[in-house]
Amino acid sequence: MKLRYVKVNPVENMTIFVLDPVPRKFHMKIANKLMSYNNIHGEQVGFIEREQDLIRLQMMGGEFCGNASRSLAAFIVYSQYPNIKKIDQVYEVTIKTSGIEGIITCKVTPTEKGNSFFSEINMPLPLLIKEFHFKEGNNSIKSIKVSLPGIIHFIVDANKVQDKDSFFKVIKNEMDKEEYDAFGIMYYDRESNFLTPLVYVKNTDSLFWERSCASGTAALGAALAYESESSISKEIQQPGGSLEISIDWKSNNIDSIKLDGLVEIVSEGIAYL
Repeated sequence: MKLRYVKVNPVENMTIFVLDPVPRKFHMKIANKLMSYNNIHGEQVGFIEREQDLIRLQMMGGEFCGNASRSLAAFIVYSQYPNIKKIDQVYEVTIKTSGIEGIITCKVTPTEKGNSFFSEINMPLPLLIKEFHFKEGNNSIKSIKVSLPGIIHFIVDANKVQDKDSFFKVIKNEMDKEEYDAFGIMYYDRESNFLTPLVYVKNTDSLFWERSCASGTAALGAALAYESESSISKEIQQPGGSLEISIDWKSNNIDSIKLDGLVEIVSEGIAYL
């Protein structure tokens, strides 16, 4: 099988888009092959579809991914897709994506490099934010559970968990009691403002220490706004670089979440499977 693809770099959360139509029943098998070291190699795979007049992103496990969504918007601008709204030097791109209902809007700004863009996404608002405690041995570890459409994140103090592999199993055992597409453990060091994302996708049974995580950054920002009951604007450092998060807090609630960061188109071609 031959498939056209593009590989993108949203702050090193390496993502592969399959451009040819593929029946969804084959998505998991193809995604696992493409992500492998002996193929294109990446952290996640999205399949590009058409839905009426919009381009739709179907992630490999049916989850929502903020980095993939804003990367697709950048790729649409890079591909000079017709009829994109443009104000000054900023393109406004609307897409649909798995994991959420409705339309996602991104603002894409080209850089001097033809394959590099800043892409800001209006993230979906949390469905739920609450404090959640896990038992690890004799210890009780506090987390903030942030449920976003298509993915659930747990914000955890990075310095409180010694055995992160064991802690993942604790959370997975808890998550297996409910329905979910994907979940992440966001290990955050407040002192250094450094986020280390671990993300699990259920349908592909894939677990990655991601170099950056957009939805996890949004969840962290939501948790910080929730704790302080105030708007925040913060650049969050991650292994692959930084993502800028802005949370607007109004009337004792989160009114909007915007996330911005660099996206690079790094490779285009044909994958052989």
